[in-house]
Amino acid sequence: MERSTRTQTTLRARAAALVAAFVALVMLAGCGDQDSPNEEETVDAVAVSGQFGSVPVVTFTPPLPLADSSVDVLIEGEGRELAEGEPMLLSLTAYDGEDGELVEDREVGVAQTLTLSREDVGEDLFPVLVGAQEGSRLLLRQPITEDDVDRMLLLVVDVLYTRARGEAVEPREGLPTVSLADDGAPSISLPEGEPPTALVVQPLIRGDGAQVRRGQSVTLQYTGVAWESGTDYDSTWAQGKVPQTIAIDEVFPGLRDGLVDQHVGSQVLLVIPPGLAQGTETLVLVVDILATSGGDEDAVVQESPEATEEPSEETEPASEDPAEETEPAEDTTEPAAEETTG
Repeated sequence: MERSTRTQTTLRARAAALVAAFVALVMLAGCGDQDSPNEEETVDAVAVSGQFGSVPVVTFTPPLPLADSSVDVLIEGEGRELAEGEPMLLSLTAYDGEDGELVEDREVGVAQTLTLSREDVGEDLFPVLVGAQEGSRLLLRQPITEDDVDRMLLLVVDVLYTRARGEAVEPREGLPTVSLADDGAPSISLPEGEPPTALVVQPLIRGDGAQVRRGQSVTLQYTGVAWESGTDYDSTWAQGKVPQTIAIDEVFPGLRDGLVDQHVGSQVLLVIPPGLAQGTETLVLVVDILATSGGDEDAVVQESPEATEEPSEETEPASEDPAEETEPAEDTTEPAAEETTG
């Protein structure tokens, strides 16, 4: 459905205003029950399901009746409180309540990174974001007027984590050791001896989010050193702790192969030989996997059952079974990964 540029701009502005409203509500009210992230939540004929951090499946019968603005906390966060100068990671999925269509010009379910500062978020939004907690999923509604038509805007917001979160895994002996600062920033200590000649993939924290797949974009935090020289390689933590989003198919092979099939929320230690990195030194990376997007069919809006006589198969969400994905061809010129699970 075509929309004017003015309409798109208005919707985006309204969505931004709603973000400020829901964060203020979470801080001041702290309401809502924490439920299983896969459990369906139904609020006034709008049902939202799907794992936290993944594209939600939203079911409602358009058009939504006009109503006052409202914010419902579907999952109450337990993560860190946002603080000045720290990153904020959000996933926004917006819908037009008039026709049930996704709001155009908005990337569905894509993690968006902002630094919490007055310069980045503005004087009005800054004070309400300070102290908001990660891990929340919210359903927001707002009446809007465009082209002399009154309609509802519907927004599902996941306030994503900016560090790994899950079950700790004991690494095997002989690998580089990793220690974490209070803010989650890793430090790497290298052992004596020669580095391994094959790719090593050692989970340190095992998350329970969606698996990383080929063809996706992955949002992560990382830090790294070169084994032979001991020099720092690169670090998002040293660059303001701002998560970075990469296209998994466009990075060097060792990083790609080390992250594919790992789960969102995980922290992974990678030891990557020169042939799978940048051809000079062995790289040691500690990677926090925060979010994924793409690689799936974005079938995220469904009509309520009463809206049709028979359910449509076309509205079912894409399968998340990794076995249904086409496996990449094995490259026999690359060393096999040594994945250890502790």
